[in-house]
Amino acid sequence: MKQKDSHILYYISPYILGILLLVIFAILKLFFKIDYLNLKGLKDVLNSVISFVSIVIGFYSAFYGMIISVHKSNFFVSLQKSKYKDVLPNQLYCSLIFAFLALVLTIALQVLMNYAFWLSYVIYFSWAFVTGVFMTYAFLTSILSIAIIFYSDPLSKKIEDLK
Repeated sequence: MKQKDSHILYYISPYILGILLLVIFAILKLFFKIDYLNLKGLKDVLNSVISFVSIVIGFYSAFYGMIISVHKSNFFVSLQKSKYKDVLPNQLYCSLIFAFLALVLTIALQVLMNYAFWLSYVIYFSWAFVTGVFMTYAFLTSILSIAIIFYSDPLSKKIEDLK
């Protein structure tokens, strides 16, 4: 696979997983009549998603602090000169946006899962898509944080940079 192809795949993979999860939920509804009204264990899943999203949002906050502390490292200096300089800000924006969307939709679904009307279905299927996108972005951001930790060189900073 060419590097350009893998770069495009990196951008679209969250949306591919979101669509895949949406299709799975639609198949469950259309062919097996399983939805938010009768999916056993959904309440536990929603509680777990809220916990996980909250942890990830906390991780993002710490991650942004880490980025501030290593922004003058060799890794970031070379990143700013590369053709991928817009990838990091874009990924961080999307990660945070989808984390909050997943949190809000999960809370809304917890309330609306007791009512069978069209808005509940819109929230349910939107939640499936957003949760898939969020999970992928959470994974990609974790990989990115590992790369930043291991490829930045904070020991080579000058004393003046630390002030």
